[in-house]
Amino acid sequence: MPMALSNEFTGSILDLMRKRFGLQLHEIFAALPFELLRFNCELPKDQDLVLQWLTPHLKALEDVVSPTRRSLIAYLSRSGLLDPDKRPLMLDLGYSGTIQKILTHILERDTTGLYFIATKPGDSAIGDHHALLKGVFHEGVGWRDGCTMLDRSLLFECLLTAPHGQMVDIRQKSNREFEYFYGREAATQRHFQDLKTVFDGAIDHVVMCRHHGVNYTRADVQDLYEVFATRPNCIPHDVWHLFSVDDDITGNGMVNPMQMFAI
Repeated sequence: MPMALSNEFTGSILDLMRKRFGLQLHEIFAALPFELLRFNCELPKDQDLVLQWLTPHLKALEDVVSPTRRSLIAYLSRSGLLDPDKRPLMLDLGYSGTIQKILTHILERDTTGLYFIATKPGDSAIGDHHALLKGVFHEGVGWRDGCTMLDRSLLFECLLTAPHGQMVDIRQKSNREFEYFYGREAATQRHFQDLKTVFDGAIDHVVMCRHHGVNYTRADVQDLYEVFATRPNCIPHDVWHLFSVDDDITGNGMVNPMQMFAI
């Protein structure tokens, strides 16, 4: 719970339960009193207060999420993350490694994470275990420190997505297979065939570079990103519709970074 309350969010407790934790309304009303759901909070500033509000109801919340937890652990086990001979390696865009730390807590084993950007690199103690974070392009930078790849990383997040969008729940069926439940679709999900064309072009370019011995340094990648992320009309108009992202987890709904960054 402290990790879940440490990231930014603004809204009511009802919104927090629905958007960050992915609970359905009937589950929320079964676990929490109506009066509490009307309280507003601003995270992480109010995290101690919110934890105080929720503590008397943690057992009820645990009962609500227990089917998801059992299914998730079964999924992680089948994916090989509980293999005692291999340390799990997680790949992500960034930044502070919250998901890796939560998985370290759930798996009860040491993990390593490799990120485009690691705002807090190094080793973090999670109970009796450790989560090691490493950054590829940047380490130890903060928001609004002048690092464009971080400050405008929302452009990355729009594109590095799956056809079905954000998964909000999982269940294991009687035949031991898994059933997945997803949140609402952003524009990238509705037009995923266009995004796949971008993916295919990127992969073709990497193959061509490998074939001809062309390499990009970290500085080259950063400079290229700086151009596309800050100059008007450098991103082709034909792909503008792909830049929207479901930011419900922070309480912001659908976000369009092209408008946000005025590019």
